[in-house]
Amino acid sequence: MYFSDNPVDRYYEKIMIGIPNFQPRGYGTFVFGQKEVSPLFCERIQSGAASYQEIIIETTKSIKYRPFVIRLKQYLDEREVSPMNYRDNRHYTAFMNTIRKRDKSNFALMASLYLLTADPLLWHMVKHYTEGESINFEGIKLKCINTNGYILYCCAKDLYLGTKHISVSDLADTELISKRLFSLICNAMAIRRFGVWTEFFNDEYK
Repeated sequence: MYFSDNPVDRYYEKIMIGIPNFQPRGYGTFVFGQKEVSPLFCERIQSGAASYQEIIIETTKSIKYRPFVIRLKQYLDEREVSPMNYRDNRHYTAFMNTIRKRDKSNFALMASLYLLTADPLLWHMVKHYTEGESINFEGIKLKCINTNGYILYCCAKDLYLGTKHISVSDLADTELISKRLFSLICNAMAIRRFGVWTEFFNDEYK
């Protein structure tokens, strides 16, 4: 049931009521799509031997939804020319300063903070609920947030709690989720599975 009669508004309402394949995880051996992560591949990531394309493909290999697979291939082909690890410099600075003294082995926390810090207005509203090693999503009340900020918030919550506000079909929809948001969400999914790897840092933060 939808609350709006406008087709466009109803389309956006859809994301308020649905990322599959992400089971809630804690520390230690992480599972994605019910498959254990290869320790050898994790070592390749942390040593810088694995390419970005390899990491994203390994992260999403259990997703078989064809429109998503097609969009992912297009994104990875383009990324070789135009890499996008962060939305902008403000995102980079906010994320790095936020995780500097936090437990980077908490992949769910890292992935969620990566998305929450991507939008300045969103981050202003939620940062006081992200202190320490946890995020109090129940206490967050969003006000005057735009669609992109809301999508980032929903994805952050899904990756942290294992909820399902955003679906794979939503991720494949180029009208709902822009190329830049798709890039950020792909990065966050990879962080959720493998943690923050070397490519996310410059010399100042290593």
